[in-house]
Amino acid sequence: MAPKSNALDYENLLVAVPALQKVAPQAILWTLLYVALRFTALRKRTPDFTNRVISLIHAVVAIFMCVRCLPTWGALLENVGGVNSPEHLECMTLSLGYFVYDLLYCVLNNELENVIHHLFTVGGLASGIITGRSGPELVGCLFLMEVSNPSLHARFLFRELGMKDSLVSTLNDLVFALLFLFCRLIVGPPLVWQTVTNQSNTYIVKAGALGILVVSLMWGWRIVMMIVRTLKKLNGGGKKEKRT
Repeated sequence: MAPKSNALDYENLLVAVPALQKVAPQAILWTLLYVALRFTALRKRTPDFTNRVISLIHAVVAIFMCVRCLPTWGALLENVGGVNSPEHLECMTLSLGYFVYDLLYCVLNNELENVIHHLFTVGGLASGIITGRSGPELVGCLFLMEVSNPSLHARFLFRELGMKDSLVSTLNDLVFALLFLFCRLIVGPPLVWQTVTNQSNTYIVKAGALGILVVSLMWGWRIVMMIVRTLKKLNGGGKKEKRT
């Protein structure tokens, strides 16, 4: 039995090493894209605005790649702890490169909550690539995280563009809140449970799933309050409740 296990490990490394070798170049490419936008088209905007644009681009790409791996909602809970497919590996590698870039950005800007969130994400994705397993739930988790992110980043873009109180911004807030709560706090917990209880998963993958759930719960209450404010704004009560 031991030789078989070693052969499997060796086969995993044959796939994992080339995949991990792509992470640094991809992180550099995300960084170069940030620099290019920061000092050309978005030079009059803040650094955060540029980073939000980069994050929005990644979110759209990641959602597309996740959907290729998850053709149905049921696929989110199927084959947990299973072997990575080429599509899983491609999706995880691209996002790992992005999260390495964004982790460094958050560290440089002292964004502690995002640093913690990204550490869990980077650890889980890297573990899945190295072991050759857990791709189904890692891609599922990535999808649930990213599906609300275009609206999240759009919120901050609208603010800097002076559109915070516009109808489109208000509706965007509502879309973000509903997507976040549905994906992370309704669909997410069953996936986390299966991930944590699956014996094939590494402790890093399990810790990553729990960590992201804890962060999501922390944000959940804030988002419920945001929904209340947004509904009041849509009913015409927003301006009466200007900052106090």
